[in-house]
Amino acid sequence: MFSWLKKIHEKIKDLNISVDQYKKETDNQVIPSLAYVNRAKKLIDKNEYLEARDVLLEALEINQKDSIVLKYLGIVEEKLGNFDEAISLYKKSSELNPQDKNIWYRLGMTQVTIKKYEDAELSFEKADKISQINTDIQTGWGMALFKQRKYEQAHEKFISAIKINRYNFSAMLLAAITEIRLGKYDDAENKLSFLNNANPNESCTYEYANLYYIKGDYDLAIKYALRSIEFNNNMLPSYLLLGKLYSIKFDYDNAVNCFQSAENRDLKSPILYVEWGNALVRLYKFDEARLIYQKALYMDVECSEAQAGMALCSAEMNDFERAKNLVELLEEKGFDNVFVVEAKGLLAFNQGDVNAAINLFKTVLKNTSGNTYDYLRLARCYLVSQNDNMIRDSYEKFIKLNSKYCPVYLEYAKYLVSKNDFKDAQRKLRKALTIENNNNEILNLLFYVSYVLVKENVSEYNVKEAISIANRTNNFEYSDYKADLDRILKEINENK
Repeated sequence: MFSWLKKIHEKIKDLNISVDQYKKETDNQVIPSLAYVNRAKKLIDKNEYLEARDVLLEALEINQKDSIVLKYLGIVEEKLGNFDEAISLYKKSSELNPQDKNIWYRLGMTQVTIKKYEDAELSFEKADKISQINTDIQTGWGMALFKQRKYEQAHEKFISAIKINRYNFSAMLLAAITEIRLGKYDDAENKLSFLNNANPNESCTYEYANLYYIKGDYDLAIKYALRSIEFNNNMLPSYLLLGKLYSIKFDYDNAVNCFQSAENRDLKSPILYVEWGNALVRLYKFDEARLIYQKALYMDVECSEAQAGMALCSAEMNDFERAKNLVELLEEKGFDNVFVVEAKGLLAFNQGDVNAAINLFKTVLKNTSGNTYDYLRLARCYLVSQNDNMIRDSYEKFIKLNSKYCPVYLEYAKYLVSKNDFKDAQRKLRKALTIENNNNEILNLLFYVSYVLVKENVSEYNVKEAISIANRTNNFEYSDYKADLDRILKEINENK
């Protein structure tokens, strides 16, 4: 009568044997590993990564093939900056549990961090096969594509991420940046405008500033670059952009202050000094620029951009041997940019090959916007070849684009005086005085030109104006001419 009870007891016994066998085969890992992982997660949340690593290593001693333990150990190594080790652990975890989308996602993001973009693209693709409606996976995948300059494909992923979650502001920002690369400025502006209202931060304000810079609205670009620094006063790209913008506006003081502010905040790097040097070149301060490029080379002796800037500045300062050596070094490295071409032009000019110099400067003007100083270099080339029409044409083009650069007016005026074009020389010198009203060299030459014109057309007004120029001038060079004007004015007054 108790046979049914005996059968149940035998089944329970069999079940116990099966459970014991299972525990033996799995090293009794299920409950302990979860406990270890939970402890580690709490430590990770408190940024106690070394302690979390110790806990997870203990769990790994129980079973070295636990995908969850391996995944979290990878997270810890990633947080500690040990990216190669993190990738190795993520790969092991993914082999054990290939259906865990989070492993593939973290693997992809870590690969992006160490610039293994093609590998990252494959990781995100695998993550997407597991979970096709995941905004983070789409965003990460877009990042991997963006870094490979596959902008159309990257844009598609970012837009997919936004469609999945319209509050994915990171994807929206990246989509806007991609649209700027693709020249879709209106689309980019719409997104950046929304972000600057909905979720303003240093990144979206910087990108807004950059967009306005590209569109040529420098005042708005400055406004948003300054706002970016208000959000984060260690935002180096914003300082670099501001310095560039102020140099384009020919505002020396503000440009230098931007770069000095970044330096004072210990944001020193080769790129800081390269952009600083570039701004000074834009302001035609070649002597100062050379000193700044030297700082970049102290930090990275192989910095090609700094070497190119140094080559140009050396050539401008007549240090042709150094310029030549740097140009040859850059050509050996296969590095070529506008400064190298300009330096080669100056070297050719110095060697007497004026036609080669003209061709090089024309090449820069044809292919690069903003390098207007080459008009002045062309004018000097045409002075040597005595091509009067092109001399005037080159000076006029330079002045039109650089109306606040005083030295060119003086240089142009000296040429006009040599051609006895005193009226135009006078106009140029008067313009120069509006920029530097106490420049003695300008005042002296303006007096001489005015004297010549007075002698051609004597009037009381013209005589008094010329005398007033002489009275403003220190180290006056034309005392005899002034005495002559004093005599003429006396005669005019006596004959009234």
